[in-house]
Amino acid sequence: MSVGAPGPLPSSGGSELERIRATVAAYFPVYETRVGPQSLLLAVHADRATLSENFDKLRQELWGLGYVPLLRRESGEDFVEVIRRPKAGRSRLWINAALLAGTFATTVFAGALIWLTYVGGTTLATTDFLNGALYFAGPVMTILGLHEFAHYVMARRRHLDASLPYFIPVPPPFLFGTLGAFVSIREPFPDKKALFDIGAAGPLAGFAASIPIALVGLFLSAHAPVLPASYCGPTLLGQSYGNLLLGYSLFWGFLSLFVPLGFVSLHPLALAGWVGIFVTAINLLPAGQLDGGHIFRALFGERTRFVSYGVVILLFGLGLFYTGWLFFAILILFLGLRHPPPLNDITPLGGPRYVVGAAVLAILISGFVVIPLAVPPGSMGLSVSTEYLPGTLPAGAAVGADIVLALDNGDPVPHGYLLGASVTNVSVRGANNSTVFLTGSQLQQWAANSTWNWTLPNGSVVELFGGSVTLPSSSFVTVNATGNHTERILVAFTNRGSAITASFAFSANQLCAPSGGGNAGTSITARF
Repeated sequence: MSVGAPGPLPSSGGSELERIRATVAAYFPVYETRVGPQSLLLAVHADRATLSENFDKLRQELWGLGYVPLLRRESGEDFVEVIRRPKAGRSRLWINAALLAGTFATTVFAGALIWLTYVGGTTLATTDFLNGALYFAGPVMTILGLHEFAHYVMARRRHLDASLPYFIPVPPPFLFGTLGAFVSIREPFPDKKALFDIGAAGPLAGFAASIPIALVGLFLSAHAPVLPASYCGPTLLGQSYGNLLLGYSLFWGFLSLFVPLGFVSLHPLALAGWVGIFVTAINLLPAGQLDGGHIFRALFGERTRFVSYGVVILLFGLGLFYTGWLFFAILILFLGLRHPPPLNDITPLGGPRYVVGAAVLAILISGFVVIPLAVPPGSMGLSVSTEYLPGTLPAGAAVGADIVLALDNGDPVPHGYLLGASVTNVSVRGANNSTVFLTGSQLQQWAANSTWNWTLPNGSVVELFGGSVTLPSSSFVTVNATGNHTERILVAFTNRGSAITASFAFSANQLCAPSGGGNAGTSITARF
C-alpha cells in the first residue's frame, strides 16, 4: 500500500477544527482543545462502559471525513488526538491475480517434482503435474488462502479496509514453490480487540485446515511405494528432491499417533499438511508485523517489543543450525520490530481472548521446528568384525582369508552402499627364510591373481577378480535406519600365489551421498 504523508491541520479557528471538535463531542464530552502542528488534541470524559463502542463509531465517522483519531490516557486524563488520514494508493486487482496465477504455477511445478520423487520416477510427465496439483499445490494454496481470507473477513467485520491476498511465488530451487501470502490492512487497527481478532483469525483458520490434510496424507503415506535405496530422486538447480529430511514438530508427532507407523516415504498431501502447520507456527512468532506480533501486542501492550528483540536474537542463534532462520530474522528487521499501537490502546481485551491467546501460544510451541529441512549427513561406519583362515582352500589357491565386514548406517533414513576392496601390501618368504615385501610390478602381479567372493546380506554371492575390485551397482547393500542398522558382509579372499601376510583396504560408498560425507573405509592385515 502506498501512503502519502498527512498534511497539517489548521493552527486555529476555522470550520474544519469546529467540525472535528463537534464530531468528537458527539461521542465524548470535550472539556479542552489543544492545536498542534500536525494534530488536534482533545481532552475528553470517557465512560469505560461505552468507550470501545463509541470510539469505534467515532473512528468510522472521522475516517469518512478524512481523519484518524487516536485514544490515549496520560496522567489520569483521556485524550483523543486527531490527524489527517494518509492518502492510500489505488487498489490494483490485476497484481493480486497475477501473483495468484504465478504462485499456483510455481507450486504445481514444485508439486510435480515432489510427486515424481514420491513414486520413484526419473522424467517429468503430465501425470506428475496433475498429481502435483491435486496432492500438493491445491492443498497448500487452500491452506494459505483460508489463512489470508480469514484475515480479510475479520478485517471487514471490524469495518477495516483490507486488500485481497497477495501470494508470493518462488521458483525452483525453493522446494515448495511459495513463500506464503499476506493481506494489506489499509488503515490503523482501531483497538486491541480488532488487533487480536484479525491477527489470530488467519493462523487459526490455516491451522484448522492443515490438520485434516495432514491426517489424510499420513494415512496415504502408510501405503507409499517402496523405492530401492539406489533411487536418488531428481535434482534441479542444485536442489535434491530425494535426499531430504523433514523436521518433526511436537504436533506432527501427535498426529502420527493416529496413523499406522512404518511408512518410508511421505505422501505429497502429508507434506502439504506439514507445510501448513509449520507456516502457521512461524507466523505466530511474537515479533514485529507477523501475526504473532499482532496477537502479542494486543495481549501484552508495548512490553511486547522486548519479546520481539528476543525473537530476532533467537533466530540469529538458530541460524547456526539452519540458514533459513537468518533470512527470516533479517525479514523481521526489515519490516520493523516495534508494533504500532492501535488507535484505542485503553480498552481491555477480556478473559476469553486470553484463553485463545494461550491456544495460539500452544500452536506456536507445538508446531515450531528448529531444523525444518536438512540433508542426511552421510554418517556411516565400516569395520572388520572378524577375520579367520578358511579350513579348506579351493583348488589352485595357495593362501586365503575369510573376512567379515560390519557396515553401519548412522543416518535416520535407509541407504544403499557399494563396497570395494584392494590389496595394498604383501610379504613373501625370501632367501634364508627372510621376509620380503613386494613392490611395483611384483605386487601388481601377485594382486592380479586374487579372487574375492562377497556374500551379501540378501544371500547373493558376487565373485570378483583382481587386485582392486568394486561391487557392481546392482549389488549394493541396503542398510536400514531403524532397528538393526548394521549389516555384515562375508568376503572370502584367495590367491594363487604364496605369501606370509597380505594387507587389504575395504571401502563403502553411499549411493546418493551428500557432499563431504557418505564414505568410510577400513583395513586389515591377514597372516597366512
